[in-house]
Amino acid sequence: MVLSGDGGDELFGGYETYAAQEKARAWSRIPGVLRHSLLEPAIAGLRPRPEKKGLVNKARRFVEGLGHDERLGHARWRLFAGSALRRELFAPEAFGALTTPVEAHVLALAAEAGARSELDRALYVDLKSYLSDNCLVKIDRMAMACSLEGRVPLLDPELIELAFHLPPELKLHRGRTKPLLKRVAARHVPADCVYRAKQGFSIPIKNWLDHELRPLVDDLLSPDRLRREGVFRVETVERLRREHGAGTANHSHVLWALLVFEDWRARWAV
Repeated sequence: MVLSGDGGDELFGGYETYAAQEKARAWSRIPGVLRHSLLEPAIAGLRPRPEKKGLVNKARRFVEGLGHDERLGHARWRLFAGSALRRELFAPEAFGALTTPVEAHVLALAAEAGARSELDRALYVDLKSYLSDNCLVKIDRMAMACSLEGRVPLLDPELIELAFHLPPELKLHRGRTKPLLKRVAARHVPADCVYRAKQGFSIPIKNWLDHELRPLVDDLLSPDRLRREGVFRVETVERLRREHGAGTANHSHVLWALLVFEDWRARWAV
């Protein structure tokens, strides 16, 4: 049996998207002409850096998130293929078959969260979606693959109830995530472990797409294949690939999703 810390971020404010939403409120106080005509175009024009995060990559991602539906709140920074890109990406017939707006699930959960603070609504959305549909699924599959029983003590029902009764500033304070949970953890774990920069478990897909995975990209996203299948617009996929390869944009999340879909389709749907 193993213990997992899953739930700590969703209950105690551990994701950078929560801090981004906090910063967005301050950003909105800058005069609109200055934001839209000067600052945001200047940031969007910066070349992505090869490292995982860094100031430039964070600034670009912040501006990209601002371009999505404001009603999504913190989830704007979880979205990579918004309504505008989907309209450009899908072929007309495929786009016409899309019946559910990309924002629908998040907006429904946010409404279900009720009259909570903005941060607690975000936590509720992630508890009911990102945690249950993604994080817990992964830990369960990986643990079971190794004949391990995974347990999540932070998701004890009484602890969940307590977390949602805590003041928001104990979960996010001036851009600092999980302040209360970190203070408690620092009693038992070295401070340099508790307060180090958050990294997550992502892999360097943006670099692999141009190197190790390039043959797979050339095969699965070839113009002939896409044109034959008629699901995605060839010119849009080619533009995404071209911008990503030139280093002027990071389209790794969208390109990776397209790769996975095309591989699934080749294996099971044909």
